[in-house]
Amino acid sequence: MMKKLPAPVPARQVLWLGWKLVILLSVALCFVALLRLHFSPDLSSPNSLSRPARVRSRISGGTFDGIPKIAFLFLARFNLPLDFLWGSFFENADVANFSIYIHSAPGFVFDESTTRSLFFYDRQLTNSIQVIWGESSMIEAERLLLESALEDPANQRFVLLSDSCVPLYNFSYIYRYLMSSSRSFVDSFLDAKDGRYHPKMSPVIPKEKWRKGSQWISLLRSHAEVIVDDEVVLPVFKKFCKRRPPMDTGKGKLNIKLQKQHNCIPDEHYVQTLFASNSVVE
Repeated sequence: MMKKLPAPVPARQVLWLGWKLVILLSVALCFVALLRLHFSPDLSSPNSLSRPARVRSRISGGTFDGIPKIAFLFLARFNLPLDFLWGSFFENADVANFSIYIHSAPGFVFDESTTRSLFFYDRQLTNSIQVIWGESSMIEAERLLLESALEDPANQRFVLLSDSCVPLYNFSYIYRYLMSSSRSFVDSFLDAKDGRYHPKMSPVIPKEKWRKGSQWISLLRSHAEVIVDDEVVLPVFKKFCKRRPPMDTGKGKLNIKLQKQHNCIPDEHYVQTLFASNSVVE
């Protein structure tokens, strides 16, 4: 006796099963996406691994319509030995026109026992790092200052200063001068005799983009954002731009010629090279 063949499944039922499969798959994908969103870092959270200042800087940049401020960024070893001069400088200024940020040694606090000026009380960064001259930590300290200052949308000009810098003009002159200019002020030049460029920096940093200049600069907000947002040039500097210690020839003499080869001082090159590489300034 022959077995009967099963009845063919209607085409409508096949189509319905296909749609059910598509719907179930879509629901599953949506569920997975929601889980990823739920467990991914919150960019607005201070504990996020991303830099929250980057998001804020992009939102506030170019949209601020209040009273613009100059952010004075002091890169200090410990205290500010010339604080009394800066105190006189800020006394003649409207507090709505400036802000102060200080990167000092970790744990150093500016109060009545460490500074003679009220303007510097509690203006130190709480996330400061140990800085070594001639190392990339100097660049990282600068970026921390800029990052903190960018959190205030009123800060529209950023002036980087050392603990030995002094004001040569009064506040009103400097304020009018900087605010009336649409440019950043960055000392940048190509030194043909400079032997600090390391060939292994290429192709991220081509030799024709290598620049040198003073560390002390004045920036527009958009240019400060370029420095804080950089994740390309800085790693190369950390790896190849380092200060070389004096080398002993074994005869009690230092080989100065060998010492100069690739004896790179990061803070004299980073901003200038970064801007040249991004076609910010030439």
